[in-house]
Amino acid sequence: MQRTLAILFTLIPRAFHRHGFGVQSPSDYELVRDVLFESLPYYAYSEQGLTTPSQQQLFRIRNHFRNSPIVIIDSKGEQAACEFRDTMKAITPETVLIIEHINRANSKLWEQAVSDSRCILTFDMRKRGLILFTPKRIKQNYLL
Repeated sequence: MQRTLAILFTLIPRAFHRHGFGVQSPSDYELVRDVLFESLPYYAYSEQGLTTPSQQQLFRIRNHFRNSPIVIIDSKGEQAACEFRDTMKAITPETVLIIEHINRANSKLWEQAVSDSRCILTFDMRKRGLILFTPKRIKQNYLL
């Protein structure tokens, strides 16, 4: 019962944001629609052995940002916090940072990342977070 209520209170607000409502920038909307939540099959899913939606989404992100350095923090807890601190020392405006497990083990780390002034665009996808460091943009936090 408690899990059902938690799901309802999480998914209902996200439903209004995911399909573009609340995403004002055309480039951010395109990223959300065509990369993060694309439902059509990609050309290389079967070739790469990508069977889960999470693997497919990560492939689309890597494909979209293929010319940018991508850092993925997949560890949990204190180790993830250490990796985040080390990554933040070496970021460039082109860096793309992905933090996994932001809904549970790394929720505090995600809050820290969202509040960090260097993290310009953050996309909260419930289990995975995407951070862009584009300095010419206004700080935005998207709940998808």
